Amino acid sequence: MTLKVIRGGFAELGERWGELCRTTDAMPFSTPEFGQTWWSVFGGSSEAEVELLGLENGTGELIGLAPLKRCGAHWSFAGDHEISDYLGPAAKPGQEAVLADAVLERLEGAGAAQAEFRGLEPGSRWVEAFAVASKRGWQLDVSDEAVCPTVSIEGGWDAYLSGLRPRDRREVRRKLRPLRQLGGAVAFESAETPGAVAARMPEFMAMMADSRGDKAVFLTEQMRTFFERLTGALAEAGVVRLYVMSISGEAAAMVLCFVARNQLLLYNSGYAPKFRDLSAGLGSKVLCIRDAVEQGMSSVNFLRGDEPYKYELGGRDAVVRRIRLTREVA
Repeated sequence: MTLKVIRGGFAELGERWGELCRTTDAMPFSTPEFGQTWWSVFGGSSEAEVELLGLENGTGELIGLAPLKRCGAHWSFAGDHEISDYLGPAAKPGQEAVLADAVLERLEGAGAAQAEFRGLEPGSRWVEAFAVASKRGWQLDVSDEAVCPTVSIEGGWDAYLSGLRPRDRREVRRKLRPLRQLGGAVAFESAETPGAVAARMPEFMAMMADSRGDKAVFLTEQMRTFFERLTGALAEAGVVRLYVMSISGEAAAMVLCFVARNQLLLYNSGYAPKFRDLSAGLGSKVLCIRDAVEQGMSSVNFLRGDEPYKYELGGRDAVVRRIRLTREVA
């Protein structure tokens, strides 16, 4: 098996990386669209270097790829856990341990004594893969990093509501009541094409900033550029759902979602403060869940964070893991 190492330049493996992600059903955060966008916006202000480590089989097929970031003596997965709910490589089934071993071999060749790999998905095979690879002479420490509350919707809408805790079910119905009373004045739609998403993004980011002070601080000009480029790239890939709930023709709340593995991933949201008394923020998320049910999806993933509303809407914790690797270097 041939190991191919490429330093920098996402474009060199972009097309093959994308195909690998499609055939392995990778999360959007592990795709070249996400990685290239992140690096194009934030890479210029960083002292880090990015290296794509691709693994080919004997016929030249790309069977695994690990996007790595090197900052001085510290190695990690390329990306930023503040904006990437999950991080990690992509590989054909059964090739995870081979790629993990290749990653550690590369680190050894660079004289690295430590690495930290964050954002590993719940149930990720990469924890076991790096545990096996670490027997090369590395100390391995695995810890819980965050939670991504998730709720199953496979049984349909009534089953979803029945699965909520009684007090949460009552609260959801109470907060939806004002919207129901408005009847036809409430509209709910999603922008999905690149053009439709791009047209809505300025309004979406304005809502994000208006709905919470910490989001206003988060949305620097650089971050706004990232959101615009990211949603454009992922809309081209067909995985964006930018939901808009309108009241009497005026946008009241918006939710930016991605679709992967028959799941709806709620990435970020905002609402117009004038509609706060109508619980527009929570109501729009409930409508997202209902749409996911109607689309035949299996679950809704609220992604990273333990905000109370995620549990009110039925979320159950799925743990994101972090791996730390260290070794003695002479």
